[in-house]
Amino acid sequence: MPAILLTRPSDDAQRFGADLYARLGRDAAIVMAPVLDIRLQPPVKLPNDGHIPVFTSRHGVAAYGSGQGPCFTVGGATALAARRAGFSPLSANGDAEALFQLICQHRPSQPLLHMRGTHSTGALAQRLQEAGFRAGECVVYSQERQPLSADALTLLSGVCPVIVPLFSPRSARALFDQVQPTAPLCIAAISGAVAQTGHLPSHHSLRVAKTPDVQGMLDAVCDLWQLALALEAGGQGR
Repeated sequence: MPAILLTRPSDDAQRFGADLYARLGRDAAIVMAPVLDIRLQPPVKLPNDGHIPVFTSRHGVAAYGSGQGPCFTVGGATALAARRAGFSPLSANGDAEALFQLICQHRPSQPLLHMRGTHSTGALAQRLQEAGFRAGECVVYSQERQPLSADALTLLSGVCPVIVPLFSPRSARALFDQVQPTAPLCIAAISGAVAQTGHLPSHHSLRVAKTPDVQGMLDAVCDLWQLALALEAGGQGR
């Protein structure tokens, strides 16, 4: 039977795994092996300049803490976290590029403050500055690499198909820098940037999520589940 390997940080993996069980049933083989650990670094003091926070993850919201008024968020899960923290979020429902375009459409006059992790792609604050906005950034969490669990290594060294959802280029690097899998891989990438990272093994089946969010990834993983079942049954998997 195929297995699904979840390498997201622990809380995210638990939530995504629960969604997968709801779609695939409790018999689905899901192994959780985070390759990144999120460590919050809340700012000692935020600027008192009437800024609008910009969040590209739930972790940024958690580090910022409670607030009120508008904020910009990259997608629905981050928007939900911001709403629970007291904000009135404007969500791009997409990726960093969609978030940039959303901010450009609204053209806020207040300063913008991107709450980001140590490792961030897209240079959002710089792009906003170049577009004429007053924009800064604050590093409020780190993404520390974690060693793969023994169960994950066994899975990736086996012969049964393994479905691997990848949510960022960094998580792809953190995974495949540690192992050269021999198992047939079915990779679900949240975006083209993840799919095109040079760290993916050459032997894999690939699906890019139709939308760069949790729902898009759930759909991609479920599609790959059917593909993996066909692979295991001797069908044409690739």
